[in-house]
Amino acid sequence: MRNRVVAAVALVLAMATPAYAQSSSELTQDDVNRALEARNSAADSLTVLTEQFEVAVADEAFARSDIADLARAIAALELDIADKEVEVLDLVRNRYMSGGSTGTERLFAATTFDELPVQNEYFDLLSARDHAMLRGLESAEKLHKEHQQALDASLLEQVALVADITDLRDEILATLTDADTAYNAIAADFAAQEERRRIEEEERKRREAEQAAAAAAATSTTTNAPSATTSTTRPPATTTTVAQTTTTSATTTTTTPPPPPPPIVTDGKTCPVNAATSFSDSWGAPRSGGRTHKGVDMMAVRNAPLVAIESGTVTRISNSSLGGRSVYLTGVSGAKYYYAHLESFASGISGGTQVNVGDVVGYNGSSGNAPDYLPHLHFQYAPPGSDWVNPYPLVNELCR
Repeated sequence: MRNRVVAAVALVLAMATPAYAQSSSELTQDDVNRALEARNSAADSLTVLTEQFEVAVADEAFARSDIADLARAIAALELDIADKEVEVLDLVRNRYMSGGSTGTERLFAATTFDELPVQNEYFDLLSARDHAMLRGLESAEKLHKEHQQALDASLLEQVALVADITDLRDEILATLTDADTAYNAIAADFAAQEERRRIEEEERKRREAEQAAAAAAATSTTTNAPSATTSTTRPPATTTTVAQTTTTSATTTTTTPPPPPPPIVTDGKTCPVNAATSFSDSWGAPRSGGRTHKGVDMMAVRNAPLVAIESGTVTRISNSSLGGRSVYLTGVSGAKYYYAHLESFASGISGGTQVNVGDVVGYNGSSGNAPDYLPHLHFQYAPPGSDWVNPYPLVNELCR
């Protein structure tokens, strides 16, 4: 199935190349918008793989937890067995020294209780306490063997899960990277084209201004000023109008790296990941330690820009062992948002910073307790006056 997904993604990315690439025609904003749609479609094609990845990650976390628990239990059993073996050997010595004729001398050669040549008549001579001691050792060794088998099985399961996670990660990251590359190439070409237009327009205005100044200087020395003035004052007025038009275009295309076209905004909001991103509805999914998932994990390439989902205030930033580098944002609507596992914060972002929708607040990463093998944004959402709720419906609407 993964091969079919890869083939489908390749087709989507191929469709991202518009007709301009095959000719000398200029790019338009529609070309960039179509490239953005293709990027989002490529990311959407990863839904099944993303779900499989999240299940594998959760299973691997449980396997690691089981391995740690079993290792601790085995270590405790080994200490218990060692103590019980000493007690049994003391029992055997005492029976031997008291003259018991049960073949107890053979017990000294045994390494485990299972190897003891115990006969029915021997047990008849033992007290209830002695029975309990020997059975306790036998039970401890049996439990140790069972735990060791369970540990071996858990280790094999973890190895298989890690291999599966690695394969899924490689496919997801490759697809997201290709989707970003295809879109960014078109956006960069469009920005460069618009920059050339801005420079050409400024040069045209400069020449017109020089020509107008020269004409004004020439006519000011004649006595036929009214006619000359009328003919030379129109070009500057026209130039002013053109300047207003071209300045607006230049403002939206000269940022480096080139700005993407306006993303899909719903009710004053935008996707918190300004790059190709893949995610699934994992709200409430079990996590190790008895926890449940309280957000949505949005996978994207490392250092992908993370932006303010709506205008508002960064109430605080933090760096903890759990969430790593994190941003807390309160929107103008009163909604609250939590961004976790960032690689780094954006310049100028701190508690109290005012941000507009789409402003970069940080960059995607894997800080905190996130696995390093796939960077992602852990995103949480609380509507105005409410506790945290499932953010999947919101980001699914904004990011797809």
